[in-house]
Amino acid sequence: MAWRALLRGDPLPWPLERGDPAVRANTLRSLLDRGPRDPELREAQSRALGAPPNSTILTRQGADGRWAGSSMYSPKYLSSHWQNLLLVEYGVDPGDPRVRRAVRKIVEDLSTRPNGMGWVLDRDHGVSCFTGNVVRYVALAGYGTDPQLESLVERLVRDSKKFDVACYINDENPRAWGYARLVWGLAALPESARTRDVERTLRRGVEFLFSYKVERGAYPTAYGRSDLWRQLSFPLFYQADVLFVLRAIDAAGEIDDPRAQPALAWLLARQDARGRWGGRAPYADRMPSRVDVSKWVTLQVATILTHAFGEALN
Repeated sequence: MAWRALLRGDPLPWPLERGDPAVRANTLRSLLDRGPRDPELREAQSRALGAPPNSTILTRQGADGRWAGSSMYSPKYLSSHWQNLLLVEYGVDPGDPRVRRAVRKIVEDLSTRPNGMGWVLDRDHGVSCFTGNVVRYVALAGYGTDPQLESLVERLVRDSKKFDVACYINDENPRAWGYARLVWGLAALPESARTRDVERTLRRGVEFLFSYKVERGAYPTAYGRSDLWRQLSFPLFYQADVLFVLRAIDAAGEIDDPRAQPALAWLLARQDARGRWGGRAPYADRMPSRVDVSKWVTLQVATILTHAFGEALN
């Protein structure tokens, strides 16, 4: 049976609504496979830059490319690191000059001391969730071969190879959030930066995420499974849940692995009567503007399903 026969309704018209141009642009690109010259996609991308949530973030950007605070990381959820992370999640055009200026400033900040990141970068390992996020948004903005980014990539490789992504925040246990973000970041690197070590680290990360059964989330932890794990949340910052782990695995090109099937079935079982997926925003009070979380979640689930089963919705 084709997976589309399991849908309780057609989810596609909803994320294509013109009233939400950011979701529409991502739907055209991810689900309908529209290329960069497609007029509908170009129009949606242009409108998305001038509408919330992207416009809310970009209008608060300083002339130097930064957001609140001189540190890239603090104040938490408000400074440059977090705004770059959100722009990537909202699928903003990475070629926009404001986006590139913001990422260039991050790269500069990482190369200077003090930069407020000593609590991460002065340790020999750990906090791969932060490092993976930075690698992703820097790479997507076109700086994937920058020498400063290379040091972060090497850190992720070492964190995996030598420490199994153990983190002091998780009592030195391997951390699912860290591995998910590690995969998420390395998968965004351009081919020229995908060394043999990077490819091996990606495989090691995917193996770790599959080894504990994604839908159960029983990964090593001193604190028990996160309450977020079996909810569908958007956006997440450094956290992970079933949906985000599947997105990371998909980004690594491994969503067709048979071990993903139970988690995909778990997602399919959570449709509503219209074939949509409901989501929640656990950090809504820390976001510059509200978004239709369920619409974003529906787009992400549908994208994963089309990649997993090789059948487009259109």
